[in-house]
Amino acid sequence: MVDQRLSAEERREAIVTAALPLFARKGFANTTTRELADAAGVSEALIYKHFPSKESLYAEIQNTGCKDKDSGLEKLANLDPSTSTLVHIVYYLLRTIVMGKPGDTISWETKHRMILNSCLEDGEFTRVLYESRFSCCFNKVQACLAAAEAAGDTIECPISRENRVRFAHHLAAMIAINHLPKKPVIDYKVNREELVHQVIWFALRGLGLTDSSIARHYNPQALSVFFGVGNK
Repeated sequence: MVDQRLSAEERREAIVTAALPLFARKGFANTTTRELADAAGVSEALIYKHFPSKESLYAEIQNTGCKDKDSGLEKLANLDPSTSTLVHIVYYLLRTIVMGKPGDTISWETKHRMILNSCLEDGEFTRVLYESRFSCCFNKVQACLAAAEAAGDTIECPISRENRVRFAHHLAAMIAINHLPKKPVIDYKVNREELVHQVIWFALRGLGLTDSSIARHYNPQALSVFFGVGNK
Protein backbone atom coordinates (compact mmCIF):
# COMPACT_ATOMS: atom_id res chain seq x y z
CA MET A 1 0.00 0.00 0.00
CA VAL A 2 1.15 3.53 -0.77
CA ASP A 3 1.35 5.50 2.48
CA GLN A 4 -1.01 8.49 2.25
CA ARG A 5 1.48 10.54 4.29
CA LEU A 6 4.06 10.36 1.53
CA SER A 7 5.06 13.52 -0.24
CA ALA A 8 4.11 13.87 -3.90
CA GLU A 9 7.63 12.86 -5.01
CA GLU A 10 7.74 9.92 -2.62
CA ARG A 11 4.33 8.77 -3.83
CA ARG A 12 5.49 8.92 -7.45
CA GLU A 13 8.50 6.81 -6.55
CA ALA A 14 6.31 4.32 -4.66
CA ILE A 15 4.02 3.96 -7.67
CA VAL A 16 7.00 3.39 -9.96
CA THR A 17 8.42 0.77 -7.58
CA ALA A 18 5.09 -1.07 -7.48
CA ALA A 19 4.65 -0.88 -11.25
CA LEU A 20 8.08 -2.24 -12.14
CA PRO A 21 7.45 -5.95 -11.39
CA LEU A 22 4.09 -5.79 -13.14
CA PHE A 23 5.52 -4.35 -16.35
CA ALA A 24 8.36 -6.87 -16.09
CA ARG A 25 5.92 -9.82 -15.93
CA LYS A 26 3.30 -8.66 -18.42
CA GLY A 27 4.92 -6.04 -20.63
CA PHE A 28 3.62 -2.56 -21.35
CA ALA A 29 0.75 -3.44 -23.69
CA ASN A 30 -0.72 -6.17 -21.48
CA THR A 31 -0.63 -4.19 -18.23
CA THR A 32 -3.76 -2.18 -17.38
CA THR A 33 -3.96 0.94 -15.24
CA ARG A 34 -6.32 -0.97 -12.96
CA GLU A 35 -3.62 -3.56 -12.35
CA LEU A 36 -1.07 -0.81 -11.79
CA ALA A 37 -3.32 0.86 -9.24
CA ASP A 38 -3.94 -2.43 -7.44
CA ALA A 39 -0.21 -3.18 -7.33
CA ALA A 40 0.47 0.26 -5.86
CA GLY A 41 -2.45 0.08 -3.44
CA VAL A 42 -4.02 3.28 -4.79
CA SER A 43 -6.91 4.30 -7.01
CA GLU A 44 -6.60 4.72 -10.77
CA ALA A 45 -7.43 8.38 -10.21
CA LEU A 46 -4.36 8.76 -8.02
CA ILE A 47 -2.24 7.05 -10.67
CA TYR A 48 -3.45 9.62 -13.21
CA LYS A 49 -2.85 12.46 -10.76
CA HIS A 50 0.85 11.71 -10.80
CA PHE A 51 1.16 10.23 -14.29
CA PRO A 52 -1.12 11.58 -17.05
CA SER A 53 -1.00 8.26 -18.90
CA LYS A 54 0.34 4.73 -18.72
CA GLU A 55 2.95 5.86 -21.24
CA SER A 56 4.22 8.59 -18.90
CA LEU A 57 4.54 6.08 -16.04
CA TYR A 58 6.48 3.75 -18.30
CA ALA A 59 8.70 6.64 -19.38
CA GLU A 60 9.47 7.37 -15.72
CA ILE A 61 10.45 3.72 -15.28
CA GLN A 62 12.82 4.10 -18.23
CA ASN A 63 14.38 7.12 -16.56
CA THR A 64 14.67 5.21 -13.28
CA GLY A 65 16.80 2.57 -14.97
CA CYS A 66 19.27 5.25 -16.05
CA LYS A 67 19.59 7.17 -12.77
CA ASP A 68 21.66 4.75 -10.72
CA LYS A 69 25.15 5.91 -9.91
CA ASP A 70 27.65 3.32 -11.10
CA SER A 71 30.98 3.41 -9.28
CA GLY A 72 32.39 0.78 -11.62
CA LEU A 73 31.76 2.92 -14.68
CA GLU A 74 33.29 5.88 -12.88
CA LYS A 75 36.48 3.90 -12.28
CA LEU A 76 36.59 2.84 -15.93
CA ALA A 77 36.22 6.45 -17.08
CA ASN A 78 39.55 7.28 -15.43
CA LEU A 79 41.52 4.59 -17.29
CA ASP A 80 43.44 5.39 -20.48
CA PRO A 81 42.72 3.25 -23.58
CA SER A 82 44.88 0.12 -23.53
CA THR A 83 44.67 -3.65 -23.62
CA SER A 84 44.45 -3.68 -19.83
CA THR A 85 41.59 -1.17 -19.84
CA LEU A 86 39.78 -3.24 -22.47
CA VAL A 87 39.95 -6.26 -20.18
CA HIS A 88 38.72 -4.18 -17.23
CA ILE A 89 35.71 -2.91 -19.21
CA VAL A 90 34.77 -6.32 -20.58
CA TYR A 91 35.10 -7.90 -17.14
CA TYR A 92 32.91 -5.32 -15.45
CA LEU A 93 30.20 -5.01 -18.10
CA LEU A 94 29.81 -8.72 -18.76
CA ARG A 95 29.91 -9.67 -15.10
CA THR A 96 27.29 -7.04 -14.30
CA ILE A 97 25.02 -8.24 -17.11
CA VAL A 98 25.27 -11.92 -16.19
CA MET A 99 25.20 -11.57 -12.39
CA GLY A 100 23.89 -8.10 -11.65
CA LYS A 101 25.24 -5.86 -8.91
CA PRO A 102 23.95 -4.72 -5.51
CA GLY A 103 22.36 -1.32 -5.14
CA ASP A 104 20.55 -1.10 -8.45
CA THR A 105 17.12 0.53 -8.27
CA ILE A 106 15.81 -2.09 -10.69
CA SER A 107 16.74 -5.63 -9.66
CA TRP A 108 18.70 -7.90 -12.01
CA GLU A 109 15.72 -10.18 -12.70
CA THR A 110 13.22 -7.34 -13.18
CA LYS A 111 15.57 -5.49 -15.51
CA HIS A 112 16.08 -8.49 -17.80
CA ARG A 113 12.38 -9.29 -17.86
CA MET A 114 11.71 -5.66 -18.78
CA ILE A 115 14.29 -5.97 -21.55
CA LEU A 116 12.65 -9.09 -22.93
CA ASN A 117 9.12 -7.67 -22.85
CA SER A 118 10.36 -4.43 -24.39
CA CYS A 119 11.89 -6.35 -27.31
CA LEU A 120 8.54 -8.05 -27.88
CA GLU A 121 6.89 -4.62 -28.09
CA ASP A 122 8.45 -1.38 -29.37
CA GLY A 123 11.90 -1.96 -27.86
CA GLU A 124 12.03 1.51 -26.31
CA PHE A 125 12.95 0.47 -22.75
CA THR A 126 15.76 -1.73 -24.05
CA ARG A 127 16.90 0.96 -26.47
CA VAL A 128 17.07 3.64 -23.77
CA LEU A 129 18.84 1.30 -21.34
CA TYR A 130 21.35 0.26 -23.98
CA GLU A 131 22.09 3.83 -24.97
CA SER A 132 22.43 5.07 -21.40
CA ARG A 133 24.37 2.17 -19.89
CA PHE A 134 26.27 0.43 -22.65
CA SER A 135 26.94 3.18 -25.16
CA CYS A 136 28.89 5.18 -22.56
CA CYS A 137 31.64 2.55 -22.86
CA PHE A 138 31.15 1.83 -26.55
CA ASN A 139 33.60 4.39 -27.96
CA LYS A 140 36.13 3.68 -25.23
CA VAL A 141 36.09 -0.05 -25.95
CA GLN A 142 36.80 0.70 -29.60
CA ALA A 143 39.67 3.00 -28.58
CA CYS A 144 41.02 0.23 -26.36
CA LEU A 145 40.81 -2.23 -29.25
CA ALA A 146 42.79 0.20 -31.40
CA ALA A 147 45.39 0.48 -28.63
CA ALA A 148 45.53 -3.32 -28.30
CA GLU A 149 46.04 -3.66 -32.04
CA ALA A 150 48.86 -1.11 -31.94
CA ALA A 151 50.48 -3.04 -29.09
CA GLY A 152 50.36 -6.28 -31.07
CA ASP A 153 47.90 -7.86 -28.64
CA THR A 154 45.28 -8.85 -31.23
CA ILE A 155 44.86 -11.04 -34.27
CA GLU A 156 43.45 -9.80 -37.58
CA CYS A 157 39.66 -9.91 -37.64
CA PRO A 158 37.24 -9.37 -40.56
CA ILE A 159 34.54 -8.08 -38.17
CA SER A 160 34.32 -4.36 -37.44
CA ARG A 161 35.32 -3.17 -33.97
CA GLU A 162 31.78 -1.86 -33.47
CA ASN A 163 30.15 -5.23 -34.05
CA ARG A 164 32.73 -7.15 -32.05
CA VAL A 165 31.83 -4.95 -29.08
CA ARG A 166 28.10 -5.43 -29.68
CA PHE A 167 28.44 -9.20 -30.01
CA ALA A 168 30.26 -9.43 -26.68
CA HIS A 169 27.40 -7.52 -25.04
CA HIS A 170 24.76 -9.72 -26.70
CA LEU A 171 26.49 -12.89 -25.52
CA ALA A 172 26.31 -11.81 -21.88
CA ALA A 173 22.69 -10.66 -22.28
CA MET A 174 21.63 -14.05 -23.65
CA ILE A 175 23.43 -15.89 -20.85
CA ALA A 176 21.51 -13.73 -18.36
CA ILE A 177 18.20 -14.43 -20.08
CA ASN A 178 18.88 -18.18 -19.92
CA HIS A 179 19.00 -17.82 -16.13
CA LEU A 180 15.69 -16.00 -15.69
CA PRO A 181 13.64 -19.17 -15.03
CA LYS A 182 14.11 -20.85 -11.66
CA LYS A 183 15.59 -23.76 -13.60
CA PRO A 184 18.00 -22.24 -16.17
CA VAL A 185 17.13 -22.94 -19.79
CA ILE A 186 20.61 -24.37 -20.40
CA ASP A 187 22.77 -26.23 -17.92
CA TYR A 188 26.34 -25.07 -18.58
CA LYS A 189 27.71 -27.65 -16.11
CA VAL A 190 29.60 -25.00 -14.12
CA ASN A 191 28.69 -22.68 -11.27
CA ARG A 192 27.72 -19.07 -11.99
CA GLU A 193 31.14 -17.66 -11.11
CA GLU A 194 32.96 -20.05 -13.43
CA LEU A 195 30.37 -19.36 -16.12
CA VAL A 196 31.11 -15.64 -15.92
CA HIS A 197 34.83 -16.42 -16.22
CA GLN A 198 34.22 -18.48 -19.35
CA VAL A 199 31.95 -15.86 -20.90
CA ILE A 200 34.55 -13.14 -20.34
CA TRP A 201 37.39 -15.25 -21.76
CA PHE A 202 35.27 -16.16 -24.80
CA ALA A 203 34.35 -12.51 -25.34
CA LEU A 204 37.96 -11.32 -25.08
CA ARG A 205 38.96 -13.92 -27.66
CA GLY A 206 36.07 -12.88 -29.88
CA LEU A 207 37.10 -9.24 -29.61
CA GLY A 208 40.41 -10.31 -31.11
CA LEU A 209 42.82 -10.56 -28.18
CA THR A 210 45.50 -13.21 -28.46
CA ASP A 211 45.74 -15.99 -25.90
CA SER A 212 49.00 -14.55 -24.60
CA SER A 213 47.53 -11.05 -24.12
CA ILE A 214 44.52 -12.52 -22.30
CA ALA A 215 46.88 -14.47 -20.05
CA ARG A 216 48.82 -11.28 -19.25
CA HIS A 217 45.90 -8.99 -18.56
CA TYR A 218 42.93 -11.11 -17.46
CA ASN A 219 43.26 -11.78 -13.74
CA PRO A 220 39.77 -12.36 -12.27
CA GLN A 221 40.95 -12.06 -8.67
CA ALA A 222 42.68 -8.73 -9.24
CA LEU A 223 39.73 -7.40 -11.24
CA SER A 224 37.33 -8.48 -8.50
CA VAL A 225 39.34 -6.47 -5.97
CA PHE A 226 39.59 -3.46 -8.29
CA PHE A 227 35.82 -3.26 -8.73
CA GLY A 228 34.94 -4.39 -5.22
CA VAL A 229 32.84 -7.36 -6.30
CA GLY A 230 32.87 -10.71 -4.58
CA ASN A 231 31.85 -14.21 -5.48
CA LYS A 232 28.14 -14.81 -5.66
